[in-house]
Amino acid sequence: MARGAPTTAGELGKKFTFSKRWALCVALVAMIPALFWTASALAADGVAPPDPADFSARCLTCHSQEYLGSIESSQGPRDLHIDPAVYQASAHGLLPCNSCHIGFSHDPHVMVSNAEFFAETAGEACRNCHDDQFEMYKQSYHGELTRDGGADGVKAPLCVDCHGAHDIAEVDTLEYRQSIADVCGKCHGGREDSFLDTYHGKSLSLGREASATCVDCHGDHSILPVSNPQSMLSQANILPTCQQCHPSATQKFTTFLVHVNPTSTDAPLIVFLVAIGYLALIVCVFAFGGIHTLLYIYRGLRDGLYSRKGGH
Repeated sequence: MARGAPTTAGELGKKFTFSKRWALCVALVAMIPALFWTASALAADGVAPPDPADFSARCLTCHSQEYLGSIESSQGPRDLHIDPAVYQASAHGLLPCNSCHIGFSHDPHVMVSNAEFFAETAGEACRNCHDDQFEMYKQSYHGELTRDGGADGVKAPLCVDCHGAHDIAEVDTLEYRQSIADVCGKCHGGREDSFLDTYHGKSLSLGREASATCVDCHGDHSILPVSNPQSMLSQANILPTCQQCHPSATQKFTTFLVHVNPTSTDAPLIVFLVAIGYLALIVCVFAFGGIHTLLYIYRGLRDGLYSRKGGH
């Protein structure tokens, strides 16, 4: 150890005299204005990040104009007009536009018309904040379609196709849950009608938020074909899926048919016969009631029951 070096905290304190401490405090206080000046200079040079609200406001200066119209992409037309009120009320309303539109500034920019940009914005940009959900999506059937470029001409749904772009709703609201069937129906036409014919669909339409929707049975970001053993509706997993809402359900409970049109010839024979018999019964009951009512009215007219004098 060097000669004269303090060996204890007490000796160190004695060498760090009051005058030295006072000088250090003065030096630290003097640095504060310099730090403020440096921060102001950086902001003046454009180094400081823009305020999110101000950034979006600049974008909406142009994009709030309805005359902008739309632009074509491989996923269909994309509207360039953004309703500021709708965006601010969405789940992303507090985020600046370049959180998703990566690489854009609020200064005038070159019109982007290539489909690859929209695919990247609607996919990879979402991954920045929703990495877990994005990884599940990439492993799902929908994600496989993006890798195959749309197998058999089927367009791969992107994040914005299900969640929307500038009007993204909170997923835990009744309004969002009620919209799921229509969202899925955009690609799976007709399935939403058969869902709405069930108890699940009817109770959800009447406002029961706990009712099951498409994603409660099929999955949300990890949707797989029923033939896939990992699917929520595979033979191995369908019962646990039902038991999430129906704890006492048995294997027989899972034989309930959901997406079936009872009057279609593609329906199981017993279902088709019951549906036709039910319709025939309704027709006979109403026909009998209608004929009976007409005969009653005829008898009343003949016997003068509806005249002022009354019948005998």
